[in-house]
Amino acid sequence: MLLSTLCVLALLQPAAAPTFPWERHELRLDNGLRVVVVPTDKSGFFAMYEVVGTGSRDEVEPGRSGFAHFFEHMMFRGTKQFPADARTALLAKLGVDEGGYTTDDFTAYHLQGPSTALPELFALEADRYMHLEYSEDDFKTESRAVLGEYNKNFANPDQKAFEVLSNLAFDAHTYKHTTMGFLKDIQAMPEAFAYSRSFFDRYYRPDNVMILVVGDVDVAAVQARAKETFGAWQGKRAPTVLKDEAPLSKERRVLENWANPTQPRLHVGWRVPSSTSDAKQAALGLLVQHYVFSDSSDLVKGLVLGDPTTDKGKPLAEKVSCWWDLHKDASLFPIAVRMKDDAVTDEVLARVQGHLDAVAAGRINDRRFADVKSYLRYSLLMGLTSPDKIAGTLAWLSGPSMDVGAVDAVYAALQTTTPKDLQAFVKKHFGASQRAIVELRHQPTPAAGSSK
Repeated sequence: MLLSTLCVLALLQPAAAPTFPWERHELRLDNGLRVVVVPTDKSGFFAMYEVVGTGSRDEVEPGRSGFAHFFEHMMFRGTKQFPADARTALLAKLGVDEGGYTTDDFTAYHLQGPSTALPELFALEADRYMHLEYSEDDFKTESRAVLGEYNKNFANPDQKAFEVLSNLAFDAHTYKHTTMGFLKDIQAMPEAFAYSRSFFDRYYRPDNVMILVVGDVDVAAVQARAKETFGAWQGKRAPTVLKDEAPLSKERRVLENWANPTQPRLHVGWRVPSSTSDAKQAALGLLVQHYVFSDSSDLVKGLVLGDPTTDKGKPLAEKVSCWWDLHKDASLFPIAVRMKDDAVTDEVLARVQGHLDAVAAGRINDRRFADVKSYLRYSLLMGLTSPDKIAGTLAWLSGPSMDVGAVDAVYAALQTTTPKDLQAFVKKHFGASQRAIVELRHQPTPAAGSSK
């Protein structure tokens, strides 16, 4: 495939060359809407990602968390011109699949299908952004669906532990709640119909949206269609004013009891700087994630396999996960350990902190450091195998900053980052006194009438 050939050619380029191997044609309409077109090959297919620069970070009013995610649901409710059923039928006729997701910093809607569908699709999408229509009954129905989604998601002990960790790690910043929102706010959501309208009016504005179109497309034709269909959309995004929270100065720790039988969990998080204000901070976050916490690291091999050459101890865990990603503001760097039943929490913590302290002291394997940098660059490129993968990668890396140049900035910074940079970063942000800790263990709920 031509896509694969392009990836290989990109790998052969000097490190100073842009990491992203396709030309991006960016147009900004008079209303502020950004349209980015990336022509790739002649496969006959496209992917479109619509990135809205609003996520759970923007839920600043007390008692109103969860609305960014809620509007991900509502955006599929349709308009007067294209009610939900008519929209679904048209997309089926065009052969287009769609979906969406919400993050802390942005919301993304994605569509993919044959390139011949694009002209009609632009009209459909412009209509829902400018004329979204839902009744109070629709609103209440969907808010109950969101509550059901919350109950399903947080029946997972790791999801629950992360919710508790986020709340524990922040005092005031809206990263304190997960993208789903606080449970009490979701339960109260059915009575917030009027507020929902104001939230939409504040954030779903053209200057807060970036449309990425990737695949077998004509740049001029896409840009002309975007102007024609979205040009009349008006309005300005309301500002969100937040202050970063500095790293913790004292360890915070809670025990979360879990009623159903499950293996013990340990979730730990540290606050790290914004990864959009400085690309080097993003690169360093990626390096910590993969140098210290990937499956090939000494820490994870020691915890899971008990390799005496790395940790001199028995296996204490079945799985170690780290899911940090780029954030607009100073964010949580979380890890999760699914421990063995007989594992002692403090012993697991000691191993984790010991490996971080070794990095902070400058004990960094130069060969592994170079291998991690190489892996990060090449795995990104080798994942760009289809219009959807390309558009999805651009959306994910550019969503927090709303800048499609973020991928090149972060990976250029990665190439120049040194072991001493990693040492300084870990020393500054990953101390034992700077961590929030949630231990989750099975604790049966006492039967009614019983005494402890």
